[in-house]
Amino acid sequence: MSPRRNPAGQCPSCGCKAVRPRCRHGRTVPYRVFRALQVPADVEIPACGKCKQEFVDVATFGAIRSRLEQAYRATLRRTIRELIRDISAYVSQRRLELTLGLSQGYLSRLKTGGATPSPELVCTLALIAKDPRTRIAELELAWSTAGCSPAEEAGPPMNR
Repeated sequence: MSPRRNPAGQCPSCGCKAVRPRCRHGRTVPYRVFRALQVPADVEIPACGKCKQEFVDVATFGAIRSRLEQAYRATLRRTIRELIRDISAYVSQRRLELTLGLSQGYLSRLKTGGATPSPELVCTLALIAKDPRTRIAELELAWSTAGCSPAEEAGPPMNR
């Protein structure tokens, strides 16, 4: 969504003079990591009453950006709560924190809405949630061998 000027309320698409700020449910825009983030319904965006084309001027763009940032953070918080709940059915939060290198209690803070997670953590938990037992085991194995050189992974030489 980029800013566009709209002179005198005339619609550049259909030519009708019916452009004015309007609120609407169901609008989405690509924002950061989300392909379709819901635009809050109370955000007014200049739109044509006839063809429904929306036009974003510089002032509206600034207002939308701040509201989208709020919606973005709220979506991250809601998503992480759901993921933690789903994964916790298979593995303890503490084990998950240790495996991911998170501080003790961080997942609890995220679960209660006390912090906003990074999109990277949400993505990581989304991948783990697809198959929690297997993914945690894979991560623990990766961390257990991460400091070893290939020769060390093979183990000590066998005596004959």
